[in-house]
Amino acid sequence: MFKRILPVALACAAACFVPAAAAQPQQTAEGAQRFLALLAGDGALFVEALDKTTNAMSVKGSKTSVNRWLKNGVPQNDGPYGGGSTEETTRNLQQMLDVVKAEGVDMRANVDPCTTRLETFTKEKPDNTYVSNGTAMKETFFGYDELPYRVTIVDKYEDPNVKYAGPYYVAWGKAVIGRSTSYIAASTQDTRFKASLFYKIKDQDMADRVEFAMKFLKASCDKTAATGF
Repeated sequence: MFKRILPVALACAAACFVPAAAAQPQQTAEGAQRFLALLAGDGALFVEALDKTTNAMSVKGSKTSVNRWLKNGVPQNDGPYGGGSTEETTRNLQQMLDVVKAEGVDMRANVDPCTTRLETFTKEKPDNTYVSNGTAMKETFFGYDELPYRVTIVDKYEDPNVKYAGPYYVAWGKAVIGRSTSYIAASTQDTRFKASLFYKIKDQDMADRVEFAMKFLKASCDKTAATGF
């Protein structure tokens, strides 16, 4: 009798045993902050900081053109069209800012699970130099000749990492969260720009988790939720 009971008891014990590692951790605002920090470390978070007047991310600069006659392929000291010109210009940035670090810290540098501090960086370099050759008419001793010249155009802009330097802060209790087919966005608290945190959707399952984490933070940190309304 004992021999028949023992295998049954062992089988029941094995079936009822659940490893501790399989248990789901409790969902907390601190856990959601750690999740966002991991996303930032993976390069999955971005900040769009739109200028309030132009509704774009742009940098100011100058465009300088230098025209020089060529003699045997060597630029000379003078050139056509007055030798060149300089004009002010503005260029729109083509990319959002990369979030390089996200942590639950408020504007006073205090640990706060209801605020996410975002440090940003952009690799975009709007400065550029163009060189091209052409021909133009030049007055000579014998009249006018069509001669070769070289134009060098230099675009020089303010550093976008300086203009759009962070940090940016998401106050989750006040954040506006939205989702499109391409992005999940949450508004930030910023006096300089209309700035938002973005997650670019590549995988729908992960996107659902990101959206849930953001909405969980909002629900956990919304002070009015305690009123029941």
